[in-house]
Amino acid sequence: MLLVLDIGNTQTSFGIFAEGKLKHHWRSETQSSRTADEYASFLFPLLAHAGLSPTEIAGIALCSVVPPVSETFKSFCEKYLRLEPFLVNSHSKLGFKVLVDSPSEVGADRLSNTAYAVRFLKLPAIVVDLGTATTFDVVSANKEYLGGIILPGVRMGAESLSSKTSLLPMIDVSFPKKAIGKNTITCIQSGVLFGYTDAIDGLLVRLQEELKASCEIALTGGLASLFHSQIKSASRLLPDLTLEGTALLFEQNR
Repeated sequence: MLLVLDIGNTQTSFGIFAEGKLKHHWRSETQSSRTADEYASFLFPLLAHAGLSPTEIAGIALCSVVPPVSETFKSFCEKYLRLEPFLVNSHSKLGFKVLVDSPSEVGADRLSNTAYAVRFLKLPAIVVDLGTATTFDVVSANKEYLGGIILPGVRMGAESLSSKTSLLPMIDVSFPKKAIGKNTITCIQSGVLFGYTDAIDGLLVRLQEELKASCEIALTGGLASLFHSQIKSASRLLPDLTLEGTALLFEQNR
């Protein structure tokens, strides 16, 4: 049994894989202050509820963009599971070339997303990850990670608008019925939600024009399901893509 973690800036996803398949999946808020003991008190009851024992865990893989949390979870693994986790990074056996200026700067989540694309998507491909930040990762037909795009996440944009202005409130991240807002809330929702939708569509068109190729597009991340039905570009909704890619990289590096 393989335990896989996708540690993001806002949320952490936990996945249990058996025979290469994701069997159980949990989410929690990412907390830098959480201790190794607190991870045990959080994770062990979830395993028990699923009818699993910690002793069944034979391997652990971490995909993390929050180094302090990675270190704490490594301590949990060593103390409670007597296992050393595998950490995704640019020095791992990736199965694809990383054609960017500084490979070491590429986030572990983007490497895991690319690993999934290389194995399961029709190349060339673009993975759009809608989390704390919104990232676009471009993979060539020759199994090369070409780089991509990073822009502020949807919630970050909404929070920034509220915190930097005196009279504009924080909004629920949900689509209004129409683009023309009739009050302050729907005006902001229209600007943020429809604005990001058009930005995603526009950037996907721009990337494919630059590649001179049509790409398979996959959406993942916490807000992917919200935007999947709104964007015009044909895409696949794959909410567990990063966990799946991390599990693939673990197997390639055993």
